[in-house]
Order: sequence, then C-alpha cells, then structure tokens
Amino acid sequence: MYKNVFSEYEVTALGVKVGTATEYTSMNCVGSSEETLEVKITTKKCRGVVDEEIVRGTGNGTLKISAHVPYELYNAFYDMTQDDVKSGVVSYGQLNTHPEFSVVETVKDETGDVKYKAYPRCVLESGPSRKVENGIEDIPELELDITLLPDDLGQCMYELLASNDTNDIASTWMSAFTTDLVKAES
Repeated sequence: MYKNVFSEYEVTALGVKVGTATEYTSMNCVGSSEETLEVKITTKKCRGVVDEEIVRGTGNGTLKISAHVPYELYNAFYDMTQDDVKSGVVSYGQLNTHPEFSVVETVKDETGDVKYKAYPRCVLESGPSRKVENGIEDIPELELDITLLPDDLGQCMYELLASNDTNDIASTWMSAFTTDLVKAES
C-alpha cells in the first residue's frame, strides 16, 4: 500500500565534526532530530491578483537535535576551551565564538530501510542552557538549536536512500562526509 514511501522513524546514528576536526564524533543517544528548510517565495501579480508564484530553497534552515551530548563535544560546540584559564577548566563568555560544524545521520523508516542525511555547515544559534533538578528519575536530553548555512554548492542538507546508492558513497557517509563526496564529477 505504501510503496516508494520513506517515513523517517528513527535516528540510529549521528556524528558531528566541529571546526577543523578530521573525524566525526559519535553522538548516538538521540531523542529527536527536526529540520526546517527555508524557502523564498516570489510572486507575480496581474491586476492585484497573484498570477504566478515561484518557491525556491534558500540554502538555509534550522535543525533541532535533542540528545545526550558527550562532554568534550559540548565544550567544542561552544568554544569553551580557552587559553586564558588553567588546564581542565572550561569557560563561556565574551571570548567564545561558536564554530561551524557538520552533522551526519543514519535514519531508518519503520520497516528498517536506511537513509543517510548530512548538514555540511552548521552553527549553534543559542548559548549553553542546562537545568539541574535534584532527585530526577528521567535525565533530560539537551536541546541544540542549530542554524543551517549553504555550502559551496548552495545546499544546506543532503540525503541518500541506501537503496539508491549506485556510487558506493554510503560506506563513507558517516565517517568522512564532505560536499565533495556528493558533488557530481564534471
């Protein structure tokens, strides 16, 4: 009944590469991942009535991830390791600039089919926000509000169904994704 439908059901793997890092760090304890990609609408009116409407992607968007974030990765997201404090101390304030990072995901549908997703240029759009509640039984995940920026191809999101991988790029998607991996050869 639902042939050729991929319903995103579960994020089974998520990797993040911050700044100039060469490898993706695993962040697999994910509660949710929600993307919103932006569009620009151009209209043409004839006698005050919309006669034509063109909708184009802008190459920008947002990504909201709810997850348990490894400590070192959290510090890297917010540039919290500074040279002006002693070793082992992290800080956040006027000297911190959020670095760019990229995100890759493996997503399954309800039948186990696989899709690979990538967001090549990301920046956290909010500062650290945490809450400690004594005696809590269910430890909350952190909410990461991420801005998606266009890469050199003007794209902010890529995806590949495993069943459509005719170029054998899925094998390196989660460990070495770059825009060059998906760019068509000239």
